Amino acid sequence: MRHWELCDADWNHWPDGLADGDIWREVAAAGFRGLELGAYSAADQLAPPRMAERERLASVHRLPVRAVLLSLPAEHWPQGALTGDIDRVVAEVAACAAVCVSLGLDLLGLSPAADPAGAPWSRLISGLARVRDVAAARGVGVAVEYKPGTVTATCTEALRLAADVPGTGVLLSTGHAWAGGEDPAESVRRLDSLLWHVHLGDAAEGVPDSGMPLGRCHDVRPLAAALDATYSGVASLDLQGAVTVGRSTGLAASAESLRALAGAA
Repeated sequence: MRHWELCDADWNHWPDGLADGDIWREVAAAGFRGLELGAYSAADQLAPPRMAERERLASVHRLPVRAVLLSLPAEHWPQGALTGDIDRVVAEVAACAAVCVSLGLDLLGLSPAADPAGAPWSRLISGLARVRDVAAARGVGVAVEYKPGTVTATCTEALRLAADVPGTGVLLSTGHAWAGGEDPAESVRRLDSLLWHVHLGDAAEGVPDSGMPLGRCHDVRPLAAALDATYSGVASLDLQGAVTVGRSTGLAASAESLRALAGAA
């Protein structure tokens, strides 16, 4: 039996230039149960007027926000994120956590892609501890995404980080896992209770940002079975790569992934 909730993500539709109203209408019509919001900066993507309109759209379309992701890519954080400009990261996390509280959410996804491989592990730990504390003060937990090419590149390193910073969890991106040569079904089992959030996407090995629809490169049935057996949180589609390179529109990529998941049920 499936206990996890499948959502779409608004960033899957950014490359198509869809406004929030278009995203809510189309994602609701596709049959999703919720939407995940992505942010590079709380002051921009999560600004109060925009969030007020999104709350209205959520009510109209019966499509609530189920998750929020703070993305910290290198192009926005050239000095690093958790291992670099930590004061700025803490301020962003505090603002995003406040938005989570306003939405009734108790979890914030964090993607610190700006922290490169080889960055000091001690700085990563101290930075994440500060982030954990500022979010926890608002009743919000933090799930950290691992990604090939960063200081936290593998499931093993994600488990080490969660152990070194108790009170944090892991965000598993299946596309990143496949790109790094992992079996994401096995990663689900290894992470166990530390698996706090999931991004669903396919990827060719060695291509972490391809962001393809599910089923393009891999049989998704073992992954779906592993999630069905142990996971009860939110899983959002993460397909922006396919749209960015012009392989698909966001709506087409989401529909293709839905069909792959339906075949895995």
